Amino acid sequence: PKAPPAGGPAPGPGGFAMPVIMAEAKRQPISESLALVASLAADEMVEVRSETDGTVEQILFEEGAPVKKGDLLLRLDESKFTNAVAEAEANFKLSQITYDRVQRLYAGKLISQQEYDHAAATLEASQASLNLRKRQWRDTRIEAPFSGIAGGRLVSPGQVIARNSILTWVVDLDPIKAEVAVPERFLGQLAVGQKLTLSVAAFPGETFTGEVYFIAPQVDPATRNALIKARIPNPQSR
Repeated sequence: PKAPPAGGPAPGPGGFAMPVIMAEAKRQPISESLALVASLAADEMVEVRSETDGTVEQILFEEGAPVKKGDLLLRLDESKFTNAVAEAEANFKLSQITYDRVQRLYAGKLISQQEYDHAAATLEASQASLNLRKRQWRDTRIEAPFSGIAGGRLVSPGQVIARNSILTWVVDLDPIKAEVAVPERFLGQLAVGQKLTLSVAAFPGETFTGEVYFIAPQVDPATRNALIKARIPNPQSR
């Protein structure tokens, strides 16, 4: 065998060379993700119910249309309640006049304490009756409790309804809530304010971003999962 050239490397065993690729080592962030199935829910949703018996006189909302807080949704026939308010107001005024006269007589020691107390109690009772009648009258005007989208209506004009009947719904869809059960072992990696990305079958290939705002303070003893909630902006109600 020939000797290696002066100053040259000795050949490897068997005379084979091994090719390698060199790259510069760098520091860079890496992300760790957890994929789970979530449920979507409206930010707010309420059943709109009647607080009194009555007849539907007017429906003032369109199904599926936006409504604002305080918008009048339905009106019930208020004629019997208007009459009741007028009667209660008349009784209250009479009680007020009687009380004022009795008060002057009592100040002059011309009547007994018992007569004065009776007049005061009558005035208080008539005031309570008037407040009740006014509240019943206001209950004929059914308003949206918050801004959102009106649901389908379940009544028609002229229909007689009972107290606590469901009339429609109001749903607030911006933002929406994502609720997900997270296994206990991952809770140490979660924090309020953390970003969350969401994909839904209705929009394949798209992702929506939200923010965690709630981490349950307890773990379900049966599943060892904790409920996490996030808000996702939904300005177009998609």
